[in-house]
Amino acid sequence: MQHRTLRCPRATVVSATIAAAGAIGLSLLVAAPASAAPTASTVRVAAPTAATVGQPFDLDVTIPAATDVYAYEITLDADPDAVSLVDDSVTGPDGGFDRADQDADAIMIVHTRLGTSPALNGDLDAEVSLTPEAAGETTLTVTRLVLVGSDGSTTTLADPASATVAVAGPSPSTPPTSGPTAGADPTGTPTSEPSGSATTPAGVTPVGTDGGRPTGGALAWTGADVLPWAAASLALLGLGAALFTVRARRARREREGAAA
Repeated sequence: MQHRTLRCPRATVVSATIAAAGAIGLSLLVAAPASAAPTASTVRVAAPTAATVGQPFDLDVTIPAATDVYAYEITLDADPDAVSLVDDSVTGPDGGFDRADQDADAIMIVHTRLGTSPALNGDLDAEVSLTPEAAGETTLTVTRLVLVGSDGSTTTLADPASATVAVAGPSPSTPPTSGPTAGADPTGTPTSEPSGSATTPAGVTPVGTDGGRPTGGALAWTGADVLPWAAASLALLGLGAALFTVRARRARREREGAAA
């Protein structure tokens, strides 16, 4: 007796696979315990009490005793005429992505975990650098904090936390030191005659009337003693004339021998 193998249509196999995967996923979801919403009770802000226009300072925001935080968004109220955000200065907890942007009078600080990174627990720290733009007292206030848990649930804190910074103007440039000039006594009278004269500029060594080199090892010498060069040139000229005469005599003897 011959047995025949029953073939199931491909669509039936695909449907059964999807149904099985869905059933497994549903069972795992039901079996997994529900995650609690992220928690935090307060926010702390720390900044120096004094700063100077044009010199950046660090602002620290701390979320103490947080639980199950996968991401957070901090809204910082800051007058753009008073401070500006330093590009790429934001830092946050290790193992995540951090970003900070300034828009009008708000600075947004965002952190999120990546991939399958676990949620955070404990004290969470964020930091940005700000540049003072004008002298005066400026207040930096966290007006809103949003926490996102590993299951997508959110917790929002609206209790403000702030820090006040007294900004001083830039230091004036140091004026030049006043007093008697160099080469003068306290009364302002020069202690020596100025260098140079009406006919010889200062710093130039005069050349003697006999054409000799300046004394004292001066470097500002542009003349040259041409006598050695003239003698060498005459010697080369005489050597060339002698060679020319020898070659002419040799050529003449060769022509006379050929004629004989």
